[in-house]
Amino acid sequence: MHPGKRHQLVDHVTELFANGADSYRTEEITLFNSILEGMLPVMEQEQKKAVSEQLAPIDSTSPKLAYALAREEIDIARPMLTSSNALKPDEILQLARTMGQGHLLAISKRKHLEAQVTDVLLERGEKPVKQSVAANSGAEFSDWGSRLLIKLAESDEKIRDAMMERTDVTEDDYEKLISQMPEQQQAKIRKLRSENETLIQDLFQKASKIVASSKLERRATRINAKATLKEIRAGQRSLGKAITQLSLSNNLFDICFLLSEVAGLEQKYVTNVMVRYDATGVAVLCRALGVEDQDYLALAKARASHNKQPLTTVDNWIAAYRSLSDKDARRLLSFMKIRLSSLETVAA
Repeated sequence: MHPGKRHQLVDHVTELFANGADSYRTEEITLFNSILEGMLPVMEQEQKKAVSEQLAPIDSTSPKLAYALAREEIDIARPMLTSSNALKPDEILQLARTMGQGHLLAISKRKHLEAQVTDVLLERGEKPVKQSVAANSGAEFSDWGSRLLIKLAESDEKIRDAMMERTDVTEDDYEKLISQMPEQQQAKIRKLRSENETLIQDLFQKASKIVASSKLERRATRINAKATLKEIRAGQRSLGKAITQLSLSNNLFDICFLLSEVAGLEQKYVTNVMVRYDATGVAVLCRALGVEDQDYLALAKARASHNKQPLTTVDNWIAAYRSLSDKDARRLLSFMKIRLSSLETVAA
């Protein structure tokens, strides 16, 4: 076949596959995959890259095609390595064991990584790979992997910061991470943590009772909370803008649902911080999740209205919110989740 015709065929098949993958029958998907598998050895590098980018999000891409593209040079392999669900767990492990640093870095960014893969990435990967693994909230760690990262955090601030924003470290390890910080930072984080301990204890002991008596109602609104959550997770809508829209309807119930889902915190705890007369818990949640000042202002007004608090209270809440850094908020949210999990385990 003439190279130009071959190029056109690959483009056509890839486009058909990518645009209609959800609606094709099994035999049609098999045909698309087999054509592309057969054409791969004669494709130019630029076309391989385009095929990889288009098919990485398609779960019905054949494992053979996904694996072949994942072994190509990094610009071609990256989409498959970072996001393809067509790659089998043992293939990801094999790629981690055999490929170069660029490939390891791409693997380290996958939405979910099993502990045996992170062990290999931490063992073989250079500094950027180790930092990326530490920052990946979907990465599971073995005991060895956790110990290594805590040790590396002594001399690597990026790893330390990343580990302090995780929720799968123990309270003891969290304490070790704090003790590795410069003294001034240690004092600041210990003060913040101490101030939040009262809130955490209160949340744990009273959350269910407060939820039962809060009388938060889902108000009629044109916003569908579950559909909105899907858009937020897909990056099509910001959490902050959704909060502003719901705040304008005084719909604190659905805001609690969104914050709970995005933060990975039980809804009873989020409802508790939402109806409290102070704003510490809500501020930590919103700042940690990247809610902008103006969106938080809309929420603060809705909260004050619900609690029948004066507008001067809103001014104080906003001033406190502006002084809370993203990094401190993420650390506090992680610590809150770790502590609540510990308290739940003890009570069980």
